[in-house]
Amino acid sequence: MKAFWLTLPLVCFSAATAATTSTTVTINAATQSACQFDTANSSPTIELPDYEAALANTYSGEQAQVSISVYCNSGTALTARKIGGSTAATTKQNAVPVALTRDGAAGGPTINTLVWFSVGGTNTVASGAFKGATRYVSVIRSGWPQQAQFSAPTGFYTGTVDFTVEF
Repeated sequence: MKAFWLTLPLVCFSAATAATTSTTVTINAATQSACQFDTANSSPTIELPDYEAALANTYSGEQAQVSISVYCNSGTALTARKIGGSTAATTKQNAVPVALTRDGAAGGPTINTLVWFSVGGTNTVASGAFKGATRYVSVIRSGWPQQAQFSAPTGFYTGTVDFTVEF
């Protein structure tokens, strides 16, 4: 019976000596400047009024516009805005000419329009998917050139211009 009492304390002793240790793991992360165009306006389009060559030289200013929003993460600022590659196209006098081609006529007749932009408001987004981002608004404007374009046959014309932001 003595042997039994000796073994029992040894079994209990080995389980009682278990120990633990730990270490702290450092986690690093970096964020980069990032901006994105508003996904709600994925296809901004300017609808110009009907072009009448005989009256074109009386058109002044803009005929149509569209607003475009860009969302940038906190601390990221826009450093440049360009339309058709130009940062100076902020008035009709400095506008970029864009050729519009008659639909259904590949390589067919074109008429020209002028495109420029203006800087709109800036605000911090309070809610939604872009909460905390800075919203930069730009207004893309378009109008007909001063010289009448009598060579353009009747039809529907389409063209594009790139609007770029740098950050």
